[in-house]
Amino acid sequence: MGSLPAGAKCRFNHGVSVYTVAFSPDGGLLASAGNNNKVIIWDIMSRKERGTIRGHTKSVKSVVFSPDGQKLASASHDGYVRLWDVSSRNRLHAFLHGGWVRSVAFSPDGNTLVSGGGDKKGSITLWDIQENRRKTDFPGHVGNVESVMFSPNGQLLASSSRDRTVKLWDVSNQQLRKNLTKHKNVVHAVAFSPDSKTIATSSDDYTIKLWNTSSGENVADFKIAGGMNVRALALKFSPNGKYLALACSDNTVRLFSVVERKEATKFRGHNGAVYSIAFSPDGKTLASGGQDRTVLLWNISHFNIIPPDPIHNSKPEPIAVDTIPPTIEINSPIGRVVPPEIEQLLIRGEVDDDNGINVVKVNDQEVRVSAEGKFTSSVTLTGGENEIRVTATDIYDNIGTKRFTVERPGPIDTEPPVITFDNTLKSRHHSQNARFTVKGSVDDNNGVDELKVNDELVTISVEGEFTTHVQLKKGKNVIRVTATDVQGNMDTDSLTINIPNLGPKIRILEPEFGISRGLKPIININDASTEIVGEVKDEDGVSEVRVNGRKVLVREKVFRTEVSLNYGDNSIHITATDGLGALSENRILIRRPQSYRTGKDYALLFAVENYDHWPNLRYPVSDAEKIQRDLKYIYGFQTELVNNPTKEEIFNKVREYAEKLYDDDDQLFVFFAGHGHFDDTFKEGYLVARDTNLPANDNGLLSYVSHSRIRDIIDRMNCKHIFLVMDTCYSGTFDRRIAMRGSDEDIYKQQLTEGDVKRILEYTTRWYLTSGQKEQVPDVSKFVNVFLDALRKKGGQDKILTIEEILSFMEHLDKPKPHASGFGSDEPGSDFLFFAK
Repeated sequence: MGSLPAGAKCRFNHGVSVYTVAFSPDGGLLASAGNNNKVIIWDIMSRKERGTIRGHTKSVKSVVFSPDGQKLASASHDGYVRLWDVSSRNRLHAFLHGGWVRSVAFSPDGNTLVSGGGDKKGSITLWDIQENRRKTDFPGHVGNVESVMFSPNGQLLASSSRDRTVKLWDVSNQQLRKNLTKHKNVVHAVAFSPDSKTIATSSDDYTIKLWNTSSGENVADFKIAGGMNVRALALKFSPNGKYLALACSDNTVRLFSVVERKEATKFRGHNGAVYSIAFSPDGKTLASGGQDRTVLLWNISHFNIIPPDPIHNSKPEPIAVDTIPPTIEINSPIGRVVPPEIEQLLIRGEVDDDNGINVVKVNDQEVRVSAEGKFTSSVTLTGGENEIRVTATDIYDNIGTKRFTVERPGPIDTEPPVITFDNTLKSRHHSQNARFTVKGSVDDNNGVDELKVNDELVTISVEGEFTTHVQLKKGKNVIRVTATDVQGNMDTDSLTINIPNLGPKIRILEPEFGISRGLKPIININDASTEIVGEVKDEDGVSEVRVNGRKVLVREKVFRTEVSLNYGDNSIHITATDGLGALSENRILIRRPQSYRTGKDYALLFAVENYDHWPNLRYPVSDAEKIQRDLKYIYGFQTELVNNPTKEEIFNKVREYAEKLYDDDDQLFVFFAGHGHFDDTFKEGYLVARDTNLPANDNGLLSYVSHSRIRDIIDRMNCKHIFLVMDTCYSGTFDRRIAMRGSDEDIYKQQLTEGDVKRILEYTTRWYLTSGQKEQVPDVSKFVNVFLDALRKKGGQDKILTIEEILSFMEHLDKPKPHASGFGSDEPGSDFLFFAK
């Protein structure tokens, strides 16, 4: 924003035009508000933003602190006066004024709020703060109320209006005490002096007037120096009552001496019109806010202002006594009506006096007079009737006066109409009706030219009320109302109505099913997959259809896709989304029978990577967890993983599974991962448990788990089908036999039928698969990765994975080379079958 202007202490950047500023009673806080619908609280000492108050939906025109500093009131064009807690910035209450609100003020005792604005009655409303209710109204103005203020003694209430009047009200009996009518245009602001004896008012007639509150007498008039077009948009007395501060349209703040009746100083620093001013409680600081989106704090002492005592000057009496006033003749304008586009009117005339002219004024502004007595002046016209007053004073103080009026059609209106929706619509967020009634009113001082609802012209009654109907659709409906007055000023407001959207209708065409007695249908299909065909319709269009989470193509309202079926119940979930984002869903249940097998599948997995005596490994546990997860979720195994077991824990767990009761169709998968050992003396391979000693410390290898004992225990188990997989060093010493081989081309060449499965399950299965032979294997196991790859291929089209198919995957591994074979009581023709779900 650049450097500070002379006399300014700091600048706050509000971000939008600032319409109002107010100090807290202790002077520690400053509130500012404007065109962004929010109030910002500033800390004067730290000169930083303390917090922001949000809640209004249109521009905030007035803010004021309560006398105790605990509350803040704000008034807005959204029609509400809102009361806030200053410390928490939470809303305490909202008062609906009935039209846009321009001004709000607290009574000196803090128990009452007054608001004034643009409701149709031109009324002022008092609100009871303690009971949060409307207390009373002061009807009387015939135009919008611009400013309201309580007198410091609490006895009077002053209001100014666009009807060019200022009214003084008796607070105790709500009666009009004085009606002040000398202003000739809109009266923007009113302010009481600290002693309640004087009020100051400012108007679009470019004058500031002082009034006696007791008698209603206009005790003084003055205009702002420096131009005929300068208006005071706001004014405030200093706390000592000796100065009157003015917020001016020429980007300045001016300080007038009330005693001397003249301008004391001028503050320059804003880059736009100044809309609001406020004195700090100690009178040492003045805050100003305006069109340039900033708030400036001015140091009053910088301008060397010393409140003067009243001075009474007397003029010497002239030697010659002359009682005849000068004569005045107006040469231009000739007519008394001018076109509305003329804002500056040229006044020409001449004056004459035998003893000489001292001064000539046109509307209280001194003009230059030629030696021949001719003068020229320019007068700014307002809309309507303009009084032109020419005075000429001779050297003996005799005053001649010439008055005439000039009519300029208008006034020029720059304020848009005010749209108000019926109160019954404001709380209506949802509607099921396709035909919706929109009601409300529109108000403008100079008349409304047209009103449109969703770009359709609507008739307005004499009272400004309107009613029309709109057709609603599903989803979000924005109803936009636009009003234009006779001057072309436009205002727009909107209302949003939401109608719930239920989403598209989904109908399943294939596979066919019937519904009986309201039960959920189950479709029986023997195949491993089936085609789902459906129809989807919605008047707002269909944007997306998904089957089991996968997006499918829709053509001419029909979708089709292939889904895989697991054995047992398969839930098929179909969702459809319409063009407005609404979602609907449908579910069908397909059962794939598996009548030829009723057995269960078990998996017991051991993984050792942390050892008491041997070097630790990194991957056995994570490898076992991956195999466990695939067996569980792809093939439906009941799984148990034992991590880092001791020798005793291995045998106890194996014994536990040996004691289970198994049916003929049940299968048991056993997996070991960890260190292995081979002893050349005993020609025996071993598994290494967590507590196994190093060979040098265990000559008899009593802490080891021998392959022969594991082989013997597993062979004696009463489970008919067992498959042992070992990923350990020297695992190939587990009594290997002939490895089955295959190729990529014939991995799934043999497809098992129901008869094949029944035949295979008749034979006892004892098979092993090892990650190597009589050799060490690496910690990072390619063997496990290939085994997982085989599991995840699910055995091809028949969804049954055999040992032969697993070995076909292993064919690609070398160094170490996996080995597999049957052992013990294994019967020819047996197999271990993994049934994918």
